[in-house]
Amino acid sequence: MTTTTGLVTSTSTGSGDVDDGNDSIDEAEEIPAGNNGLSGTLEPLEEDADYYRFTGTKGLPVYLISDAKPSDAERDPTFPDTVITLLDAEGNQIAQNDDPVDGLTNDGELLTVLPADGEYFVVIQDCNAAFPEIAFPNGCFNPAEVVSFDYSLQFLPINLAASDTDSLVGETEPNDDAEQAVPMPYQLTANESAYYTTFVFGSFASETDVDVYSFTPPATPEVDNAQLAELTLSGPSGSEGNGSTVDVSEIAVFNATDLTSAYAKVDPSKGGDIAVPVEAGQEYLVFVKRPAGAVGKNDFYILLNNRASSEPLEAEELTNGDVTTPEGGLVSFPNGGGGVSFAIEGKLADTEEGADVDVYEVPLDDVEAGWTISVICGAQRHGSGVRELSAEVLNGDGTPIDATTHSGTETEAEALFIDKVAIPEAPEGNRLLVKVSAGTPATDVTSRGYNCLFAYLPPATD
Repeated sequence: MTTTTGLVTSTSTGSGDVDDGNDSIDEAEEIPAGNNGLSGTLEPLEEDADYYRFTGTKGLPVYLISDAKPSDAERDPTFPDTVITLLDAEGNQIAQNDDPVDGLTNDGELLTVLPADGEYFVVIQDCNAAFPEIAFPNGCFNPAEVVSFDYSLQFLPINLAASDTDSLVGETEPNDDAEQAVPMPYQLTANESAYYTTFVFGSFASETDVDVYSFTPPATPEVDNAQLAELTLSGPSGSEGNGSTVDVSEIAVFNATDLTSAYAKVDPSKGGDIAVPVEAGQEYLVFVKRPAGAVGKNDFYILLNNRASSEPLEAEELTNGDVTTPEGGLVSFPNGGGGVSFAIEGKLADTEEGADVDVYEVPLDDVEAGWTISVICGAQRHGSGVRELSAEVLNGDGTPIDATTHSGTETEAEALFIDKVAIPEAPEGNRLLVKVSAGTPATDVTSRGYNCLFAYLPPATD
């Protein structure tokens, strides 16, 4: 699904209240479908709420997009941090978005499915007005620094039946087993260099409903490293999320030739998503399940399917199992914190000799005094059968630094995150080592991959 929004040119001054005539449900302004960006102004920023109205039908997917930030500075604190709230005909909140899940912008975007026929209201506010409990300085940007108070708003209903794009898929029942799987196609971008994200709109018809989809990763265009299948949910659910009245409890991916054990499996309700290497030309089946319990008023889900490239692949599996022979040659790249990072896509293989261990060399060539190191790794929370994934930062000679601060372990509900820990003075060989290991793998999930990011960061500045 692709959209284009234009930043509204600011004409406001921030000098006081602006009576824009849509400050309540009774004054709500009609918002036309498919518009190119209805203009609005939030003044005073800490108080104003602008109301819009539209009429929709039960089961209709709608996409609401606000745009206040410049396209080249999507987190600029001198522009409003917009929040979109959706109300039903009685004024009850049914969905809300502050920032999109990707975190690339502070412009609110809301993708939801309407629960009933009737009238709906859209409320646009700045973060400081929408969430007074986290207003500046407790979370929102400083409103005193805002120089533009304008925004645009798009309302895009999505008619799946009339859609002529492969990137929008509507579930069709019955699709409860492999033979009834609904295909998730891939649609090339205009320049044919990549594929659009496929959006799948599904719902659970009963307490025991299971929905099945299929996909076959294309071989071209080629990707760097391994090809990944990324399956995520547009959420979270609930009235402070996308408005769904159910959490998906399991997404499982199977090789279509073997339905005895899942290749990848995750519980999205605990924060997980699927991101595993896949083979081009091989068909895979995706099973989407709900938790036990009665069907709610609007038990929908929106499943996103992406084709992506992995991080650089582990290259020295046979020798990197010991601190005396770590895998080197990791390629550095700048990170958003002003430092330098390294990334790896590895595998903890099942071996007859015992549990696999991978050790990586992380050079300190571009690191200055006072910098720290952070480590973020994922396996189980991305669908892998690896369990209790652990990482420990070691001195350059392989000796421990402090296991209480310089190590971490992934659980189903918690990511592995070693956050800005100290680098020892004059480490051996002008390097640190990161040792990656795990516990006993899952017996019902066959994949054994993991990915890690090692980041050197300078001290934070005010």
